[in-house]
Amino acid sequence: MVETKKLKRIFENIENYEGYVKSFVKGTFNKNQILKSLSDNHSKNTKLLPLKDIFFGVKDIINIEGYPTRCGSNLPHELFGGQQASVVNNLLNAGASFIAKTVTAEFAISDPGETRNPRNLLHTPGGSSSGSGAAVAAEFCDFAIGTQTCGSVIRPAGYCGVVGYKPSFDRIGKDGVLLFSKSMDHIGIIAKSIELLEIILPVIVNNWENCNEKNDDQIVLAIPEGSYLNLAKPKILKQFNLTTEKLKSNFEVIKLKLIKNISYYNDLLDKITFAELFSVHSPWFEKYKDLYQPLSKKTLMLGKKISEDELAAYLDEAKLIQNYVQTLMKDSKVDAWIAPVAPDFAPLGLNTTGDYRMNSIWSLTGLPVITIPTGVNNENLPYSLQIIGNFGEDEKLLQISRMIVNNLSISKIQNEWDMN
Repeated sequence: MVETKKLKRIFENIENYEGYVKSFVKGTFNKNQILKSLSDNHSKNTKLLPLKDIFFGVKDIINIEGYPTRCGSNLPHELFGGQQASVVNNLLNAGASFIAKTVTAEFAISDPGETRNPRNLLHTPGGSSSGSGAAVAAEFCDFAIGTQTCGSVIRPAGYCGVVGYKPSFDRIGKDGVLLFSKSMDHIGIIAKSIELLEIILPVIVNNWENCNEKNDDQIVLAIPEGSYLNLAKPKILKQFNLTTEKLKSNFEVIKLKLIKNISYYNDLLDKITFAELFSVHSPWFEKYKDLYQPLSKKTLMLGKKISEDELAAYLDEAKLIQNYVQTLMKDSKVDAWIAPVAPDFAPLGLNTTGDYRMNSIWSLTGLPVITIPTGVNNENLPYSLQIIGNFGEDEKLLQISRMIVNNLSISKIQNEWDMN
């Protein structure tokens, strides 16, 4: 099959810039296989393929047939094999074409790979879905699958200045994934635009139903005051406040205290996820302990110390905060929270995946999140906004996010920094 104009541009971007960005797992980008996949799709009934000629990457803790799952680790990849993930099946069946596996922090924890932020190569792209965020921002693919335990989809999307989506708990199946935490993990999407999310989500989100249009003046957005918002650094907070002022022209924006002590609930999520991580790795840990990277090893050792009774108590406490936040939103008639993606810009260097403290509460409570870019600083590092919906109302969240994108003229912002 002859390369399309779009695919030729993707190939050129990869050939020219992947050596700097390093978003793909080595050996998984195969030009000939991509062209064969396209040829096979074009032989089908194209009316049944909503994702025809759309290209995606897959985070390397997710199984896709024909490619080993290495998890960013030196452990034997045979330990992590299994059937192809259903989210991958759904995308391929809808006509999407696989580009490559994307780099992950080891086991989706915190030891980063070599991936750099395409907006500024001296900075991290975030993690653990590092390669997924970077590949989309560098225009190596239209979207990529990631996973989030604390903030591993939303933060890379925000740091790289693209769109991210984390669903409500269990609205995307997690089979075919080497889990970090069975209770807290989410599969998510990093994409180049809200318009693309509108095409992808009906394909992969369980029981997706398009919702009725709602006028901007009916939407109530809440700013989570108190210990949560106090995490934000002055420059981030200043730009966030400017963004919220713009939104007031078309939305009702209120201030509402989220919780008294955000650190307590961030720690609660850590305890749950560390304990569940160790349960996943316990069959291998003693045998391969020396092959684990430092932060992975430290995290697993912390998880090992948490007893089953302690974990059960932490999970019960998580249910309480989940119910509390859901009730708070309903009683206050809040359609969505809005907040910065992280306390600060993407950090300099590649030794960290960044600060997750403004993401964890949304993973702990299982609420759906979409992040959108809202500008850049003088180092070309993006500002981004988290939009957090009511539990199970992912469809409504997508609609609200589209309204906010239109209100803030996000596509204009995107084009301005792409040209720099």
